[in-house]
Amino acid sequence: MISKAEGSFLLRRIHSLTGIVPIGGFLLFHFFENASAKRGPEAFNKTVEKISEMPYLFAMEMGLLLLPIIFHSVYGLFITASSKPNLVNNSYSRNWAYFMQRLTGIIGFGYLTYHILSTRVWALLVKGSHITFADMQMKLSDPMIFAVYMVGIAAITFHFANGIWSFSITWGLVKTAEGQKRLSYLTMGLFAVLCVIGWDI
Repeated sequence: MISKAEGSFLLRRIHSLTGIVPIGGFLLFHFFENASAKRGPEAFNKTVEKISEMPYLFAMEMGLLLLPIIFHSVYGLFITASSKPNLVNNSYSRNWAYFMQRLTGIIGFGYLTYHILSTRVWALLVKGSHITFADMQMKLSDPMIFAVYMVGIAAITFHFANGIWSFSITWGLVKTAEGQKRLSYLTMGLFAVLCVIGWDI
């Protein structure tokens, strides 16, 4: 029988892992998919259409994306509710990163919920098809929605990049203080790069 402590340890490990695979992997793929818009409406529409024709797409979306996202989000909110960051008495950079990881998790959860409902779910249930370049162009022409995307993308990319740091420590991949410091610089650099790529919409 698994003890409460062992159960918590296991859940935190799974939570950490799902943030990298499959969620983080899909984030990178999604940015690659969106980058096809730089080649014009036809290229973007062809990319989306090709993906929508993949066999077992719905099953993969449910099992490999939606369920891990739900678990990672719900358990992440539980961790956030039980966390006690102390920025007043402990203003070290990693404490700020810890706080920002929780904050961006909350923002990212709200953004992802809106994004999924207003694109994939809307396209399936209302439009009866997949999202198109024209659909996204119309959506992003609204300044409020554009601002939501900018904030949401910044939150998601920070959460993923800083999550790589946490994952590396949690799984014992980087153990020394010097290694952790270098990794912190690398992951913040990754955040900046991914944020710029995500904003280029």
